[in-house]
Amino acid sequence: MSLMPEQTWKWFYHIELNKLAIQLGGHMAFLSGYSRKQIIPDGLYDLPFSAEHANYYQDCVQKLEQQLPVEDTVRVQLALNMTAARFFSLPMMPKSWHFKSSPHIVYATQCKLVTLQTEQGRHQFIVIEAYEQCALLMLVDATCPLKNGKSLSQFALIKVMNDRLMPAMQSKTIRIVAA
Repeated sequence: MSLMPEQTWKWFYHIELNKLAIQLGGHMAFLSGYSRKQIIPDGLYDLPFSAEHANYYQDCVQKLEQQLPVEDTVRVQLALNMTAARFFSLPMMPKSWHFKSSPHIVYATQCKLVTLQTEQGRHQFIVIEAYEQCALLMLVDATCPLKNGKSLSQFALIKVMNDRLMPAMQSKTIRIVAA
C-alpha cells in the first residue's frame, strides 16, 4: 500500500541539501529532486501539504499504478516529485528541438506516461501538466542524453510541444537513482 498523505505533512526548503522537501511526520522527510534555482520563491518557506497537493499526489499514485509495474516505494517517490514539480517548479518555455517529432498523435493528460525520442534513443517521461499545445514533463529514466553533450537527470523537468509525444514504452523497468 502506498504512502497516504496526512494533515501533518508540510513543505520546507532543506538549506543544507539545497532541495525542496516534505516533512512526512516524526523525523521522516522526503527530498525532492528540485533545487533552489528550479523552484518558485514560495518553495523556500514552510507551507502545508494542502488538500490540492494531496489530491494531485493520490491521482498520480493511482495512475502510475495502472501504467508502471513498479514497487510502491518507487511509485511514491515518482508521485511526490511530480507533486513538487506541479506546484513549485518555475515556469519554462518549450525546448522541443531536443526531440524528434512523433508519427503518432498522443494526447497529453496529467500523470500519463509518454516517450520522447532523441538522437540517442527513446526515453520515458510522465506528464506533470498538460496544456493545449505543449506539456510539462518529468524524466522517469535515470538519464536522457540531449544534443550538444547535454543531458537530463532523473526527475528533471522539460516542456515540449505535444507533437513530440510518443506512446509509452511497455513494461520497462524503472530504477530510481538518488535525487
